[in-house]
Amino acid sequence: MYRQIFVSPFGNLILSIPKSWYGQEIEVIAFPVKETLNAPNSPALISYRIAENRKKREENSRKYSVSFSSLGYKFNREEANNYDE
Repeated sequence: MYRQIFVSPFGNLILSIPKSWYGQEIEVIAFPVKETLNAPNSPALISYRIAENRKKREENSRKYSVSFSSLGYKFNREEANNYDE
C-alpha cells in the first residue's frame, strides 16, 4: 500500500508510483481529508501555505507593477554606458 496526502491549490496533480508497480493494474482512490490540515507542520499544510503565498505574491506583482514606458521613460544604453562624463 502506498499513501500520500496532497494539497492541490491549482486543481492538477501528478502522481508518481513505485517502479515495482509499473505494468500492473493499480487503484487510485481520492477523497478530501480535513484532519491533516490541523497539524501545524504537516506536509499538506506546508504545501498549501506555499501555494497561497505564491498566489498572493503574484497578485501583488500584478497590482503594483509599473510600466516605465507609459510614464515616458526610455532607456538610453549609450547614456548608461558613458562612463567618461
